[in-house]
Amino acid sequence: MSRLSVKDIGTAALFAGTTEGRLLAERLAGGPVKVHVFVATEYGGEGLPQAENILVHEGRMDQEEIREELSRLSCDLVLDATHPFARIVSENIKDACAACRIPCFRILRDYTKSRRAGGAGTGSSPVFVDSVEEAVEFLKGTQGHVLVTTGSKELSKYKALPDWEERIYARVLSLPQVVSDCGDLGFYGNHLMAMQGPFSVEMNVAMLHAVGAAWMVTKESGTAGGFEEKASAAGQAGAGLIVIGRPKEDGISLREALEFFGLSMDRRKVFLVGMGPGDPGLFTEAARRAFEESQVLAGAGRMADGLRGFQKPVLREYQPERILGFLKDHPEYETAAVALSGDTGFFSGARGLLEVFNKDGGFEVEVIPGISSAGYFFSRIGAGWEDVCFLSLHGRDADLEGAVGGHKRVFILCGGSNALKEICERLLHAGLSKVRLTVGENLSLANERISEGTPETMREREVSGLTVVLAENPAAGRTLPRPLTHGLPDEAFLRGKTPMTKLEVRSVSLSKLALTENAVVYDVGAGTGSVSVECARLSSGIRVFSIERDPEALELLEKNRQQFSLSNMEIVAGTAPEALEELPAPTHVFIGGSGGSMGRIVDTVLRKNGTTRFVANLITPESLAAVMDLPRVLPVTDPEIVMVTAARSKKAGNSHLMLGTNPVWIVAFSGREDQ
Repeated sequence: MSRLSVKDIGTAALFAGTTEGRLLAERLAGGPVKVHVFVATEYGGEGLPQAENILVHEGRMDQEEIREELSRLSCDLVLDATHPFARIVSENIKDACAACRIPCFRILRDYTKSRRAGGAGTGSSPVFVDSVEEAVEFLKGTQGHVLVTTGSKELSKYKALPDWEERIYARVLSLPQVVSDCGDLGFYGNHLMAMQGPFSVEMNVAMLHAVGAAWMVTKESGTAGGFEEKASAAGQAGAGLIVIGRPKEDGISLREALEFFGLSMDRRKVFLVGMGPGDPGLFTEAARRAFEESQVLAGAGRMADGLRGFQKPVLREYQPERILGFLKDHPEYETAAVALSGDTGFFSGARGLLEVFNKDGGFEVEVIPGISSAGYFFSRIGAGWEDVCFLSLHGRDADLEGAVGGHKRVFILCGGSNALKEICERLLHAGLSKVRLTVGENLSLANERISEGTPETMREREVSGLTVVLAENPAAGRTLPRPLTHGLPDEAFLRGKTPMTKLEVRSVSLSKLALTENAVVYDVGAGTGSVSVECARLSSGIRVFSIERDPEALELLEKNRQQFSLSNMEIVAGTAPEALEELPAPTHVFIGGSGGSMGRIVDTVLRKNGTTRFVANLITPESLAAVMDLPRVLPVTDPEIVMVTAARSKKAGNSHLMLGTNPVWIVAFSGREDQ
């Protein structure tokens, strides 16, 4: 290669299908050389980079076809990075290049590196050795069972391995003398398998699993000796593969090939850097060093502006895929730094960037944390933050009302000038008017401002896009915390004269309803809302629609919703089934009152979701008969009926009397889509 210069190469052919071929393609992507990458199968092409200068060709070719392709494409250089044991393919490539008078270089696998990197059960690249003795020496530095498939003649050499009796499992020919000789050596029982090949991949995998092998030892015996089946099986079983007698080849290393094109062997480096709350004076020393060492910087608008002092090219971008795309299109940048606001571990874009760069695999990523907005804010107001609940409303939704209602102190990251107004209105709507708000704007910058107030006094305030809020609710300890199950006492609800589903009936009904995370619930004939409240309090991911037509009941519904600070409970005024038409499709429906429209309600729901779960509470035999008739006219399962009648104690002098409640039929059924 010393006689060639990269300046002489306009078009190159790369025969890939191996890790070395993929790495070469990745590093050459986006460069000045047009690279035609040849792979035998579609599978071999997986993971190859997409770039304008990378053109992938699939399909097997013989020597003549290779020669014709190289001539047609006017290739100036050929790189053979095919599998070490694909000898015929390599010979065909070499002969075709000779006929076309095109320089050809064989890319050799770094066997020393493979040997060092091998670990028990990793299924990584094969470890190549020259003899059984060398294989045994290698195994001395490993752990785990070993399946030996090199025959019986050199089996005695494995006894040099400490605890060989426990580790070695030998597969030999099924001949009486062979079995006898192996027994004399000490190999017998389940550590000796006398079998006649050939062995399929599946058989090899089964045997590796049967002995719990972390390693398999084989000879490089080619196709006739079943090498490919063994190599494939080791990979599938997660076992390391030790190959005795690797092919002797001439060529260059992957490092030498990359250096020819002016590229380094090491992966490119990307720093994900937390910039702190805003003031460059709050950069950590590690962050400043990363920006200084990088050849190109990236960040969203405000972060990009803060990088001007480093006198580096700056990409104004925050989307992970676009940042990755830019770096792949510009391989001249070996190091890059992406600036992120605050701390990389606190509601940061670092997570998305890590996922994208780690999935690509072509970059080494280092995360450098910064000072978080929370840490800075609490230092400015002179308070600790070990007991604080954290939320972000910056580009996402969260259960603000539930958090503030259940915690004495909640720290909120905001986004946009209307963010504070939205927070105040949500808190007021949830009945949390006495919450104390401390608002921090433009933290650490020249126009920093910290102010205090209530949701009522702060609701009309416009704030900057760089705002945080501390909501303090002294009454949080006096409210009922979010439960792990349902079962609120009847006294917890405001009820007036509106009928309410009592605790005992409510508990059984909710058990039959069998709610799931992210359920969408209709409470038809919600009354005071006891069932709605119980459902909504189970999880902030559950959405509850409380359908009610009575004006007095609607007022009670709103008061109970506010009392429990439930943002995931929505009150719908109207009569079912008409009031259901515009609602999202439900997963669960509780029917406390149907107004004589049970069949129409169920039919309307099933048209939205054919597998909805229903639970109905009934107090008259006529209503029960109507529900029992549903399977005859609608696609629902046969109803399950439970009659609940409870007796509660009442003190009478020094005694307690048990007073019975009216019996209630609880009927549960589900929709069926098979009709």
